[in-house]
Parts: sequence; structure tokens; C-alpha cells
Amino acid sequence: AAGLDDIGPFQNVILQECERMNSLVGEVVRSLVELDLGFKGDLTVSDAMEELANSLYLDRVPKRWELLAYPSQRSLSAWVADLVNRIAQLNDWVASPLDMPVVTWLPGLFNPPSFLTAVMQIVAQAQSLELDKLTLVTDMTKKLAPEEFTAAAKDGTYISGLYLEGGSWNLSAALLESSKPREMFSPLPVINIRPSIVDKFEPGTFLCPVYKTQQRGPTYVFSLQLKTKADPGKWVLAGVVSIMDIL
Repeated sequence: AAGLDDIGPFQNVILQECERMNSLVGEVVRSLVELDLGFKGDLTVSDAMEELANSLYLDRVPKRWELLAYPSQRSLSAWVADLVNRIAQLNDWVASPLDMPVVTWLPGLFNPPSFLTAVMQIVAQAQSLELDKLTLVTDMTKKLAPEEFTAAAKDGTYISGLYLEGGSWNLSAALLESSKPREMFSPLPVINIRPSIVDKFEPGTFLCPVYKTQQRGPTYVFSLQLKTKADPGKWVLAGVVSIMDIL
């Protein structure tokens, strides 16, 4: 077991994520057991139980679960499938808490900004740099599948699970392009995020905002730097963004 001296920025993220997941799963189980007892006649059916039953019937995430969860626009069945994947990632982390994962599925976290901050803190501590002077640099790899990576990044870490909306990513040319016909979302490859001291980005770089859901606005996480031959302003006008959780 890891001692207190072993708890660093990444381990703090694991603890916070596990605490939130335990709270969510605990409420899901508690409310379903309560509803089952109500159906059996062992408990008086309350308004909260009726609301839960209606949500289950309509394939909608119950409000009491939403309060403990993360931003999502999924139906209940799709939400549960996503929840199972999130739990699987956390189980992998807990099995080896002192090691940064080779590739992190960023959309699978309650608090992605906390993970990104931890990556910056680890580099800042290792290189004796001031945290507020660091910027997250994003380098697109040439691989879409996380399974193709067997070793951790030499600098920073790898993340996966992001998509482009309003534009398309040319994997071979490593460039942002216009959307293909009838393509709503374009998968982004595994991304190497690495903290660095950057005064300004190269010309031909589009700062692409990343959001947790298609709701955009309040679900902003951070920005990617995408290479483009077109004027970056073109993509701003086109409303190009990156989405973590697509429907």
C-alpha cells in the first residue's frame, strides 16, 4: 500500500475521483434498492421513488443521480454503459496507484481539469519550475487507438477520447481541415500533453476549446493547439470545438 509520503498530485486525483464515484454508485444502489422495496410493498412509495421510476421508464438519468455525477446529455442506457467504462478506468488506476497510466481516457473523469493540473504539478516539481509559468502544449500523435501505446510519454502524458465538431482532423497530414460530408464528429488521435514554458504559439496554430459535452459553455476544460494551413480565424467563425462526450 502507498504510504502518505507517496501521495503526489496524481494520487490526489485518484482519491478525489474514487470518492466521487463511490458517492455516485452508492446513491444509485441505495435508490434502486429502496425502489425495489417500494414495489414489493415493504416501503411506502415516496415522491422521490416515483420520480426515479418515471426516469427509468423514460430512459432518462434520474435527477438525484445527475447531482452526484458529471455533465452528460446521454440517455440512461447510454449513461450506464459510459459509467461502467469510467469505473473500469478507475479500477485500473487503483490497481497501480503509483504509476501514471500510459494513456488516460480524459472524458472518463469527473474533473478533467484536476488531472491536467496534476500533470503540470508533476513536471513543475521535477524540473523546479513555477506552475503559473507553464502552459499545456498538445502534440497530436499519428495513432487513434490507445492500445497501440505500450510505454508512457517521455514528456507529459497521453490522453484519448476527444472529437472535433465543425472540422475534421487529417491524421496523415496532421492538419485541421473542413468537415467531410455528413461527418458530424471527427475523432482526434491520442494526444501527448506536456507542460512547457511558451511565450506564444507558432503561426498557423488554432487554439481549439475543449468541452465536456455538446452543451459547450459551462463545460469548458482547456484548449488544444491544432496545426492549420488556413487562417485560424476561419475555424473560430466555423465554430470548431473539441467535444469529450458525443451522442
